Amino acid sequence: MDLNGSPNNPPITPHEDDYCARCGGLMVVEHYIDLQDDTGQIGLTALRCMSCGEVIDPVILQNRERPAPNLLYGTKQRKYAQPVDPGESGGSGNREGDDSGGASRHN
Repeated sequence: MDLNGSPNNPPITPHEDDYCARCGGLMVVEHYIDLQDDTGQIGLTALRCMSCGEVIDPVILQNRERPAPNLLYGTKQRKYAQPVDPGESGGSGNREGDDSGGASRHN
C-alpha cells in the first residue's frame, strides 16, 4: 500500500494551469476584494504566482485574448486641432485671421 505523497503516488496531479506562464512558478488561488469596481462585483478570485507575483483573472485573460485596437488606424481626426507652422513659433501667439489687434507676421 502506497502512501499519498510518495514519488510514485503524488497526492495531486500537476496541471498545466498550476504553473506560471511567465516564470514557471507555482500558481495559487487568491481571493481579492475590489471596493472600486464599477461593475458591482466586490469579490474577485484570481491565480497568483508565488515566485514572480503574476496575477491572472478572467478580465486579464479577456484583455490578452482581445487586445486594444490599433489607434493609429482607428481614430477620427479631431476638428479642433490645428497644424503648427514652425515659422510662427517665435511670435506673439497670434494666428492668421486672429482679430485680437496683434500685428501680422506676414509681408
